[in-house]
Amino acid sequence: MATYQGRKVYMRRKGLVRLRLRQLLQERGLTGYAIAKYTGLSLNTIYRLTRPNGRFRLIHADTIERLCAALRITPTELFDYEKPLREKRRP
Repeated sequence: MATYQGRKVYMRRKGLVRLRLRQLLQERGLTGYAIAKYTGLSLNTIYRLTRPNGRFRLIHADTIERLCAALRITPTELFDYEKPLREKRRP
């Protein structure tokens, strides 16, 4: 258990944020190369962000802005959030 200023801190279970870029590109019939050319992002960056499971480690605000502008969507449409499963508390 973590402590902060001498007090015990209870951590919440983490939810899961996933990037929907792969699905959005498939819906629009776009390739990774086309979106890389339009946004000015490298092809490596696009391939890293279009992983099948939607997981990512780091994404810059500038990258989000470029993708949203290119796809004409809002950031809320770019991400999915999965709530954590609730487990029974131990007595």
